[in-house]
Amino acid sequence: MNLFRKQTQETSLVCRICKMEFTDSERTVRHMIKAHSKPQKTKK
Repeated sequence: MNLFRKQTQETSLVCRICKMEFTDSERTVRHMIKAHSKPQKTKK
């Protein structure tokens, strides 16, 4: 039944937003959180 098993997400080595390529899928996840979770600053 797998009620208490942690769900794993298959991640690629390429960022879906900015197309940067990484060597580790965990590094890609950290990049997505840090670079793409906040709204972008606008220039004045």
